[in-house]
Amino acid sequence: MSTQPQDDNTPAEPSGAADAVDKAPTDQASADKAPRERQPITTNRIVLWVIAAAIGLYFVGTGLYAILVK
Repeated sequence: MSTQPQDDNTPAEPSGAADAVDKAPTDQASADKAPRERQPITTNRIVLWVIAAAIGLYFVGTGLYAILVK
């Protein structure tokens, strides 16, 4: 319940029971939903993984080199 005064243009706050009824799934909605298909891997994602792997290998390589030289 709101403690602020209601204006004529302000809608009343819905109760929790009304929200639960509105959000409840119906049999029709669950029957119409099909599982989403996986999208193919894009070139941008492959390039991003290659760059991230190269940076990771650089850090591992320089770390091993520093350990072995010391």
